[in-house]
Amino acid sequence: MSTPNQNVITLHAMQIGDKIQVLHDGVLTQEYNVTGAGAQKADKTTAPIPTWTEVGTRWAYWGDNDLLPTDMRKKIEAVPIAGATLEKKINMLQGNGIVYYNTADMAKGPNVERQSFAEIEDWLAENRIQEEWFAAQCADYALPYNAFSEMIMSRDKTKVTGLYHIGAENARLSKANARNQIDFLLHSYHFPFGTAQDDTTRVAIPLYKWYDRQNFLDGLQGRKFAWHTRFPTPGMIYYARAWWLGLFKNKGWLDVSAQVPLIVHGMQTNQISLKYIIEIPEIFFIIRHPDWTTYDQAQRQRVIDEKVAEINTYLAGPEAGLKSIAYVFKENEITGNAMGKINIIPVDDKSKSGTWVPDSYAADAQIVQGFGMDPSQIGLAPEGGKMGSGSGSDKRESYNLMITLNTPDQRRILEPLNWISRYNGWGVTFVVDHTAHTTTNQQESGLKPTPTTTIVTPK
Repeated sequence: MSTPNQNVITLHAMQIGDKIQVLHDGVLTQEYNVTGAGAQKADKTTAPIPTWTEVGTRWAYWGDNDLLPTDMRKKIEAVPIAGATLEKKINMLQGNGIVYYNTADMAKGPNVERQSFAEIEDWLAENRIQEEWFAAQCADYALPYNAFSEMIMSRDKTKVTGLYHIGAENARLSKANARNQIDFLLHSYHFPFGTAQDDTTRVAIPLYKWYDRQNFLDGLQGRKFAWHTRFPTPGMIYYARAWWLGLFKNKGWLDVSAQVPLIVHGMQTNQISLKYIIEIPEIFFIIRHPDWTTYDQAQRQRVIDEKVAEINTYLAGPEAGLKSIAYVFKENEITGNAMGKINIIPVDDKSKSGTWVPDSYAADAQIVQGFGMDPSQIGLAPEGGKMGSGSGSDKRESYNLMITLNTPDQRRILEPLNWISRYNGWGVTFVVDHTAHTTTNQQESGLKPTPTTTIVTPK
């Protein structure tokens, strides 16, 4: 008899096809299949998922409004430097493209010859891996930090014949089942618009369970299954949480940068542009027009308008910068104060001086660095001047450092492709080729290419 808080192991007849179940207080936590070779690797044990993830209908919401990847993309589109930074990051992930080596040769050291096999080259070309799948995977990995793929197997399931990208905005994970495992990837073009409630708008694709590979493949109905690529961030339950999410918060740096052109445009549209303020005292006209006191209002206005037009004409135009104006005026015999003096006061144009134009440098720098990109790669110089001697060493060294640091990310992105290589029996490992930057005294072009591809004919 069992007691509370004990694991009770229920054993059925030990025959092929039967199961060994492990229960905790009557709750199934692990289940093993029995085969001729003994118990297979079981599903991983997963803690219960909290109820606050129960938002939505039949899938796990991505963000509070289930539109997080779409909202992130829209904010990027509103800030040019954010788009340029993201493109640079994606290009660094792609490098020169995908190459592959014999897996058995990888342990021999760095000087391993690249391979080219007709079967693999045809497969890559037919599935547009370089041009479509890899680029799209890098883009989704670089922004929402989650990428999704669909694999299609041959009819006899001995080969994987297709690998396709599923956009992150169009993908959602099904809610966990009773054993807290995610069974399906839901695909719908309605997700970005919040209109995927109708069952006919969604397609459910079995989600690959890496922790129970053999059971998953043995029980796969049909020939298609999905793959979820992500960095396993702390706190993740369904979707990875991008480290740069802080840039996208309400009134965050992306919002600040997006507001700058709107503010400048508003200033240019609404401001009154004045170059000078011209002060003409009435005594100026009394002194120069002895009959001024007898003029009616129309005569006085005509004289004033003529003088104003004369001054404006004189001060306008590109030649006005070096002109001077001379006027004779009277002084009070007792006080010495000027009488009838015209004052021409230049207007301080704060919009041109930058006083009223918000400085976007701080926001730009935060955005670039928030995405993990060195500002020198985007053309941003530190405040107060350019870093380094101007030789370009800052760009060269930061570039080399970044293509070194993004190698683990490339390995995760290429995991589905390398899984297919093992499944199809190709015996190769896919990696990303890069051209490092060096000094011109070491290499005239400043580029340090990797070894030339060796074409190997399959035996």
